[in-house]
Amino acid sequence: MIEQPLEPLNVAIAVAIMAIGSALQASVGIGLALLVVPVLALVDQSFIPGPMLLAGVMLALLTAYRERTAIDVAALRNSLAGLAVGTIIGALALRFASGLNLDKTFGGLVLLAVLLSVSGYKLEATPRSLALAGAAAGVMGAMVGIHGPPISLVFQNAEPRVARAMLGAFFSIAYLGAVAALAGFGLFGIPHLVRAAILLPGVAIGLAVAPHLAGHIDGNRLRLIILGIAASSGVTLLLR
Repeated sequence: MIEQPLEPLNVAIAVAIMAIGSALQASVGIGLALLVVPVLALVDQSFIPGPMLLAGVMLALLTAYRERTAIDVAALRNSLAGLAVGTIIGALALRFASGLNLDKTFGGLVLLAVLLSVSGYKLEATPRSLALAGAAAGVMGAMVGIHGPPISLVFQNAEPRVARAMLGAFFSIAYLGAVAALAGFGLFGIPHLVRAAILLPGVAIGLAVAPHLAGHIDGNRLRLIILGIAASSGVTLLLR
């Protein structure tokens, strides 16, 4: 997947995108994947999914740690069982999708993520729904780096503190698991590790800025803007 050397301009743009996405994710709970992934796909696809996921682990771990007392261990275990299966399937599918169809694969899955996010569909948090949502998140996460929409459908009716804790814990493990699966299928190596390191300053900048944004952002309006950007990027990737 990595065929060309990094361009300085692309590096600067990628770090800026990661900083914006991390700041929005840390302050209002959305932005890291739905904003960062499709825009990075347009700038330089070598930054996704593995490098972005590995760089994003720090952000997910911080969220989980802050709300650690609200983590439901049994529910997390059920979702992780599905995640493990889905991640392997997604990494295998990405291996076969690499090449000329990669833009369309990324674009289609980004649009699917947007549709899931706006569907309003509600799932009860049962062992079966948690496992199925975890599996779907694993497939999408390993292929494009977007785990959130499927698993969020299960936790969207939970108390906000519980939802943040569960999603933070889930994403922490999901991101690391996806990187491991990609490495196992030969889709993550030293060049990807270098790109993950390049993105880390963006995460740090986003975390530093986030506390100053939280009280000045309309979360609902921002969510619509991010979904609009993601949808536009997805269409662009499909047509490119």
